[in-house]
Amino acid sequence: MQIQTAWASGSATESLVSQIAQQLACKSTPSALFVFFNVNHPAVALRNALKSHFNCPFMLASSCQGAFGNGYGEADAKADIVVMALFDEDGHIGIGHSPVDEQAVEQSARQATLNALTASDVPYESPALIWCAMPPGNEESLLKGIAAVVGPHIPVFGGSVADNSVSGGWYCGDSDDGGANTITVAVMYPSGTLGMSYSSGYHPTEHSCVVTEVANRTLLRLDGDSAAEVYNHLSGNIIEPFLQGGAILSCTTLAPLGRAIPSPTGTCEYLLSHPDSVTCEGGLSLFSRVGINTELVIMQGSIDSLVQRAEKVISNAISLLPENSTPAGVLLVYCAGCMFAVDEQIHQMQKLVSAQFPQLPVCGMYTFGEQGRFLDGTNRHGNLMISAVAFTQ
Repeated sequence: MQIQTAWASGSATESLVSQIAQQLACKSTPSALFVFFNVNHPAVALRNALKSHFNCPFMLASSCQGAFGNGYGEADAKADIVVMALFDEDGHIGIGHSPVDEQAVEQSARQATLNALTASDVPYESPALIWCAMPPGNEESLLKGIAAVVGPHIPVFGGSVADNSVSGGWYCGDSDDGGANTITVAVMYPSGTLGMSYSSGYHPTEHSCVVTEVANRTLLRLDGDSAAEVYNHLSGNIIEPFLQGGAILSCTTLAPLGRAIPSPTGTCEYLLSHPDSVTCEGGLSLFSRVGINTELVIMQGSIDSLVQRAEKVISNAISLLPENSTPAGVLLVYCAGCMFAVDEQIHQMQKLVSAQFPQLPVCGMYTFGEQGRFLDGTNRHGNLMISAVAFTQ
C-alpha cells in the first residue's frame, strides 16, 4: 500500500480541490480517498469537484474548524480540506452510506455497512478494519448496528462529524450522497498490516461516584444525590455558577468523567464522557451514554498532555505494527473539545507530530465523539479521546 496526503485552505472550493489534485499528482487511480473538510465549504460543491478530478470512491466528513495534514510540504493543523489517497492494488476498500432513521438507528448502520461490503467486491469476507464517520447523538446504537453485520471482533475506528459551532451543520457522506444525519462506513482489507491506538491524555483522580439514576445521556443522580451537585463537589466546584442550569462544556474539558476498562495487561484504560450542560433539575448531560450502577472517576487533564497526545498515540499505533515494517500513513481522530482546550497550541501539536514523523502522511479530523477499540477488544464510543490507525506499505 502507498499513501499520499494533500491539503489546501481558502474560500474557493473548486480551486482548493484542483490544488489538492496537483499536490497528489496521481500516476494511478487511488483505491479510495478520505476527505475531511471545514463546513465553510459546501459539501455538494466539494463532492462534485472531487468527482471531476478523481475516479474512485471517497468518504467525505466534516471536521471542526478544519482538519490536520502532515506528510506533504509544510504541515497544517487547520487546513480547510485535507485528503488522504490510498493506493492498494492488492487490497480492497468499500465505502457505503445510509441516512440515519431516528426510529431505526441500528438498522441504518447495518445498511451502511452492507452497502460498504457490497462495494468492496469481497462482501463475504471479514474486513481487517471498519473506519466510520457518523452524526453525533446515537453513536452507541450505530456501533451495535455495525456489529450486527460483521460481529463484535472487527475493530471499528472513526469519529462523529462536526461543524464549527455545535449547531447541527455537520456533514457525512460518500461519492454518491450524504447529509447531516448520515452514517458512512469504510470496510478495509489492506494488503499490509495495521496498528491501532485509542486513548486519552487524562489521568484518574482519587474521586469517584456511582450512577444511581440515568435517562439516556443525562445523569440524574450520582451516589443518590443530584448529579450536578455531586460532580461539582468531586471536581473542586468547577461548575458552581451553573448548578441551576447552563452550558458547562468548556468548564469540564479538563475534568471529564471516566470509566475504567480493565485490559489484558492488568492495567486500566479509561473511556471518557464529557459533561456539556446542567439541566434545570440538576442533571448532568453528557455526549455519551453511561449505564446505571457504573462507577465513574473524575479524570484530570492538562493542556500540555493534550498537545503531546497526538504524537504519542501515533507512535503507539506505529509501535503495534510488525517489526521492521514501514508505516505508509495514519488516519488520526482528535476530539474537537481537546482542540478547543489547547486553542492556539494546536499548532504546537502539529509541530510535535511533524518533528517526529516529518514525511509520514497523516490525515486527521476534529470530532464531536470518537469511536475505537481498547486492548480488551471491544469497540466503544467516547468523548475527549484520540485515535490513530497506522497502515504499512
